[in-house]
Amino acid sequence: LFGSVERFFGVLTEHYAGAFPTWLAPVQARVLGVRNDHDGPASALADKLRAEGLRVDWVAGDEPLGARIRKAKLEKLPYVLVVGDDDVAAGTVGVNRRGSDRPERNVPVEELVSRVRAEVDAQSCGP
Repeated sequence: LFGSVERFFGVLTEHYAGAFPTWLAPVQARVLGVRNDHDGPASALADKLRAEGLRVDWVAGDEPLGARIRKAKLEKLPYVLVVGDDDVAAGTVGVNRRGSDRPERNVPVEELVSRVRAEVDAQSCGP
């Protein structure tokens, strides 16, 4: 039998169909490196975002990038962040936002942090 807290989370999960808004999502962003040699910079970016107060994880490059992005989208994560050679050199990141068909490239990390924080602070119910 479910208690009131469990029922409440059941209603939330059903209402959002698992695609929780960024402020409510257990994992707000997943960081992926394009290749295995980007795992270090991807992990460092995840650590930096965690230090900024965001709930972030990263996945090692054991599978092709497309498969890892697809898996993250199936998990309905609000943001999938991709780190490649250009991003490492420039201090930027590729941003795949849930619900968007086109990824954003060369987004400065500080801009991403302020964007996600604004979304969390507003507690908006968008993607």
